[in-house]
Amino acid sequence: IGVMSVILVLSIGEAAQRYILGQVSSLGSDILTLQNGADREEARDVPTAFVKETLTLTDYRKLRLQPWMKDITGAVSQGDTVVANGQESAVQVFGTTEDEVDLYDRRVAKGSFFTREDVDARARVAVLGSDIVKKSFGQESAIGRQVKIGTQSFRVVGVMERAGTQSFQNLDQNIYVPVTAAMDLYNKRYLSSISVRTFLPLPQAKRMIQQVVRDQHRIEKVEDDDFRVTSQEDAARSAGEITSILQILLTSIAAISLIVGGIGIMNIMYVAVTERTREIGLRKAIGARRADVLAQFLAEAVFLTTLGGVIGVLLGIGLTWLAIAIISSFQEGWTFQISIRGVVLGVGVSSLIGLVFGFAPARKASSLRPIEALRKE
Repeated sequence: IGVMSVILVLSIGEAAQRYILGQVSSLGSDILTLQNGADREEARDVPTAFVKETLTLTDYRKLRLQPWMKDITGAVSQGDTVVANGQESAVQVFGTTEDEVDLYDRRVAKGSFFTREDVDARARVAVLGSDIVKKSFGQESAIGRQVKIGTQSFRVVGVMERAGTQSFQNLDQNIYVPVTAAMDLYNKRYLSSISVRTFLPLPQAKRMIQQVVRDQHRIEKVEDDDFRVTSQEDAARSAGEITSILQILLTSIAAISLIVGGIGIMNIMYVAVTERTREIGLRKAIGARRADVLAQFLAEAVFLTTLGGVIGVLLGIGLTWLAIAIISSFQEGWTFQISIRGVVLGVGVSSLIGLVFGFAPARKASSLRPIEALRKE
């Protein structure tokens, strides 16, 4: 059971790590994201709800004017209910800018994405995700139709291509509207984030962005920053650290089963020594040394635990395959792959446990005196 748990935890943990890194990297390795909140150790642990919002449309517009800027979006998001063609759906409303499709390589299936003029005019226009269109309009065209988001009506100007899940979100359930319209709709004064792609190398781009925003916020010292700039590499590293910590924690819990199993093996071997006392006495009477008896019982203990380890590996592989299959039916992007580290660790630790917990019974067996052992009924 312990080995099975170790295989299951490590294999699913590594699958989760691959999935997370894949999701993060799918956003683009050359994208930098500005977020509210300082980039200091003590500030990173502050819950999002308590982070002071400082990024504004003015920051976005200032960055957009920089000669080294290629694509840039300013964004806010809000979960809401949309009523389209009489159908009500729970959706994620993304207020963004015209560069969204270029920055994240989105594709519009029908109609078009909104323009910079729409953003500047705070136009009530919307681009719908494919799932929303399928549910609300079926085979009918959604272009030009009105949908109600919250308390306001928006005219549909485009429908996105099916995109699936990215960065843990079902993109096909999103509605994209001009960020200015979203800020009006939800009475927001600040942006949630600003994402950019520049013509510069990432380290230089990061420094240039920081300098522009510091000038905008009148910040003189780096330690006074009220924003942070992160890359997808930073996000991938953080995600990897989190999954690694979870793997260690869960593996440690699973290891308790291995220890309990070791205690069980020790008890079994003690019983075996008691039941085979005459056999031990006979072997010693015909010349077996203490080392021979010790080696025999240690070998038996190691064989039992190693056999249990191999069975645990097979069960772990089977359960991992089943778990990944179930997860994949709900979430695309998960792949089945056995943790070689888990297999080696599981079988190796099983053998070691047999050696450690089998030593005391083996020592007891080797210490029996032949005459006393042969008298044993």
